[in-house]
Amino acid sequence: MKVAISKQFQEFIAGTGVSLEALLESAGVPNLLWKEELDLSPEDYGKLMFVLDDKLTDTQAIAFSDVKNINTFMPPLFASLCSRNALEGMERFSLYKKLVCPLVVDMSESDGAVSISLKYDLPMPVMPRFALLSEQMVILNMIRTGTGKDVVPIRVAGPYTYGAEIQSALGVEAEMSDHNKICFSLSDMQLPFLTQNNVMWSYLEPELNRRLSELKEDRSFTSLVEKTLYSAIPGDRYSREETARSLGVSVRTMQRKLSDDNTTYAQLVQKVQKVLAISYMRVNELSLDEISSLVGYKEQASFSRAFKSWTGQTFTEYRSGMN
Repeated sequence: MKVAISKQFQEFIAGTGVSLEALLESAGVPNLLWKEELDLSPEDYGKLMFVLDDKLTDTQAIAFSDVKNINTFMPPLFASLCSRNALEGMERFSLYKKLVCPLVVDMSESDGAVSISLKYDLPMPVMPRFALLSEQMVILNMIRTGTGKDVVPIRVAGPYTYGAEIQSALGVEAEMSDHNKICFSLSDMQLPFLTQNNVMWSYLEPELNRRLSELKEDRSFTSLVEKTLYSAIPGDRYSREETARSLGVSVRTMQRKLSDDNTTYAQLVQKVQKVLAISYMRVNELSLDEISSLVGYKEQASFSRAFKSWTGQTFTEYRSGMN
């Protein structure tokens, strides 16, 4: 699966004064900016987002999330604003945002409130700060634009510090939490959208569904195994038998298909463990012992040896170099 960085998105980055060429170089991502769209692998997209996180400010995060700025390169936003209300809009946003970036949206309703949590369908356990805050602001601005009202969330939470500027834009004091969440009252989510446009939606829906279908077809068996491992390893449910069962195949079939892709199950486990470990290291609150457990090592010493074999550095040396 490839993630497209559109020309419009590139122009937005250029408008911030940040060089996209320098960002790509810092992330170790091939510079193919001569193309109409820059197509990145999921891993390269994740690298770019973390580098971007270090370069952009909260002011730029607010500008990035402004509906007026992003509607030219985010068709899923059109789909959302054409809806009857925010409930329907978020369902469309969740479905079609995958066309723009690998964002997974989880929406649940309880006790008169609607909670929305976000994560990347990428080899990273946490979203970069800039990405998370700007996506939460995109959702809020979509609801405010659709309803024409200054809707305020009843709760916002995430694993990062929310600056005063972001909190002012949100209209509520954000909380520090292991998990991200933005919550709205059910009554606000049911307010009619002034932007509802059934005629526009009738033209837009078939094209978005066609593109979504093409995206779903662009999946190799190896990528499916990797995706399974990113959620299975932290939960210690990644034996060959468990993984094969979750994919609906036998262990023998899984190993044969991986062999056809010139890889093995053990190699994929090592690859995912390395990416997870480096991603978890960005969360300063997580200790070596906690990260060791999250990536599937029951003994810290075994993890430390594996980490040095992956990176050529000790855990402490690598983490110090990230700061």
